[in-house]
Amino acid sequence: MIKWKKYICVALSAVMMASLATGCGDTNDSSSSDKAEATTESESDTLQDALTSEISKDGASDADKEETVYVLADANGNANDVTVSTWLKNSDGAEGLNDKTNLTDIQNVKGYEEYKDNGDGTITWAANGSDIYYQGKSNEELPVDVKVTYKLDGEEIEPSELAGKSGKVTIRFDYTNNTKKTVTVDSKNTEVISPFVMLSGMILPVDKFSNVQVENGKVISEGSNQIVVGYAVPGFKQCLQDGINDSKIETALDNIDVPDYVEVTADVTDFELSMTMTVAASDLLGSSAEDAIDEVEDKADVSSLTDSVDQLGDSADQLEEGSGKITNGLETLKDGTYSLKKGADTLADGAASLETYTSQLAAGTSQISTAMGTLDDGIKSIKDGSSALNDGAKTLATGAKTVDTSVGTLKSGADKLNSGAKELQAGFEGTDSNPGLSKGASSLASGASNAYAGSQALAKGATELNNGVNTLITMLTGMPSQIVSQAQSNVYSQLGGSITSEAGIDAAMSQLEGALALGKTTLDAAKGDGTYDAYFAQYTGLAKAKGALNAIDQIGTTLTATLTSEETTAQITALQQGAETLDTKMGELSTGLKTISDGASSISTGIDSAYAGVKAIAKGTGDLSRGAAALKKGTKTLSDGAATISTNMNTLYQGSLTLANGSSQLKTAAGTLDSSAGQIAAGAKTLSDGASQLDSGSKTLDDGAKELVTGSKTLSDGMKQFNEEGIKKITKLFAGNYQADIDYIEALFSDDTTYTSFTGTIDGTKSTVKFIYETGAIKSDAEK
Repeated sequence: MIKWKKYICVALSAVMMASLATGCGDTNDSSSSDKAEATTESESDTLQDALTSEISKDGASDADKEETVYVLADANGNANDVTVSTWLKNSDGAEGLNDKTNLTDIQNVKGYEEYKDNGDGTITWAANGSDIYYQGKSNEELPVDVKVTYKLDGEEIEPSELAGKSGKVTIRFDYTNNTKKTVTVDSKNTEVISPFVMLSGMILPVDKFSNVQVENGKVISEGSNQIVVGYAVPGFKQCLQDGINDSKIETALDNIDVPDYVEVTADVTDFELSMTMTVAASDLLGSSAEDAIDEVEDKADVSSLTDSVDQLGDSADQLEEGSGKITNGLETLKDGTYSLKKGADTLADGAASLETYTSQLAAGTSQISTAMGTLDDGIKSIKDGSSALNDGAKTLATGAKTVDTSVGTLKSGADKLNSGAKELQAGFEGTDSNPGLSKGASSLASGASNAYAGSQALAKGATELNNGVNTLITMLTGMPSQIVSQAQSNVYSQLGGSITSEAGIDAAMSQLEGALALGKTTLDAAKGDGTYDAYFAQYTGLAKAKGALNAIDQIGTTLTATLTSEETTAQITALQQGAETLDTKMGELSTGLKTISDGASSISTGIDSAYAGVKAIAKGTGDLSRGAAALKKGTKTLSDGAATISTNMNTLYQGSLTLANGSSQLKTAAGTLDSSAGQIAAGAKTLSDGASQLDSGSKTLDDGAKELVTGSKTLSDGMKQFNEEGIKKITKLFAGNYQADIDYIEALFSDDTTYTSFTGTIDGTKSTVKFIYETGAIKSDAEK
């Protein structure tokens, strides 16, 4: 029985886990180096880098067409949108590029070249010697479907219901391979699948997820997050079992661990998940699987004696030949150890230089961290100023509301005064039994005097309110320019005072871009080692300063737009008019009440004059009541306008909080850079020490290699005699054959089963394709 478990599992698991491990590290491929560096990297970018950095890395270099299929799905994995990005390589610099595609809504994403639809499922791009990058939409069936299910404490739950919950959470990825291919094995046509390796991942914050475990994957710690990555080959094990009929081999296949799902469990507090990502590729196994299959053939061990002896004879020949190769290889090793010793000397010298330069880098990042702290303090000052302005607006709203209440009280008093005047008139006229003339006149005089005194106090308060409104409006008008000026001054001060305008920043960045375009090797060679890194650090600092200036301009523009908008202008105008009207009416009221008071005094001196005055008072208090009603309407408008200003000032304050938060994050990032530079410097010191040890060890290795050469020659002579006199005499008696099953396995990894294109290819075109599935976020309504 062939040792399937040992070798087939090696062929699959080793390849997938190798890609899984290296895919989570940094890469130096051209697609990564062409990306502009950003201050922070989104979770989507982090996962995509982790999952795709090694997929089809070797095969894609000579492909004529590369496709990346982006599948946007809901939290359960149901596809909602499929977008395909296509890269057509123009290695010959042709004027036109032909392509086969089934996409709709095709757009050129990196140029202005246009295409012609040929009407037969193909298109022709006017490439003019350039590569073409385009994208479009697709409704075609995906080769692999992804299904995501969730459980809370062992019970299945919908994603929307899981948001904000706490407990033991299980997230499971199941995959369905929809592909079918026909291959020829032992002169028979056999239907098989295109093997797809599925790499699924997610980022879990350590403050919400603990005790994270993964079936068919691994957990990678990265600061405050845990990157979870799992792998599966859906349908592959079943395809193996369907194609092999030997009962002994089938029994061995039952023990093969080829995963077809990924499952993550964790203890969770207040569950939320920004997204998950799954990358699918058909060419991930590649040449590594072929090497493993070769190993199966080389080391196969069937149960029959005939097959065993065949293998024994072949192995003996290989061992005899190999012993000779060992001798030749050791000769090469001896030569190589000498080269290694020379290289180790050079490495030791280079590591010592690296240690010096990384120490200088650590000193520079420390200065950046200090400067970021100063910028953070300046933005905090802006936040404090906007907070004080917000408090002032709230005070204005409260005061305007108080005035509105006071005018309501005035109206109520005016109504009562009018009622009293009428009663006074009736009392003055009197009846046969109760004339009431003198007492009524005395009461009227006293009441009118009190009303006049109260009106004077109201008139004074209205004048003060009017002055305060004008002062507030003046302060609001000048506020945006003051904030912008202070923030810009803080940014330019961080540049050392040598640059005082955006034009100066643009000019400096332009010069640095020209120098950096030469590349690190050329620039360092021309101006000295470390020049490229120094220029790059200057360029990054200028870019951050320009971004800060743009943010400050946007804040100033937003503030100015808010304060000068038609709605705010109308509110300010209404506020001014209301305050002025209140001031005028209070003066008129005071004057009227003075007249009333004088009239009331006159009543006591003459009945006839008093009677006429009482009638005038009755009429005047009626007018006063109606005027107070109109004034009440104006003060209501004043109160509403002040409340609106308070709301807008609160919006301004919240914006300043966002700015302060961003500044704090920038300061933290600068601190992290400073810390990382120190670690790099320490690592360079360790490298220097290790290089010295390697230098010493390589000398010892060189001496040992010379001794191995002598011993290997003796081994080669002995193996030749053992093979001729022993093994070959035995193998002549037996023969064997197990090739059919090996042929079937090889067919599963052949080019005939590889899935190379989602949109189609023209004959003679080599293409590759990978699929990226991204699921929707799971968050509570408050977090959304």
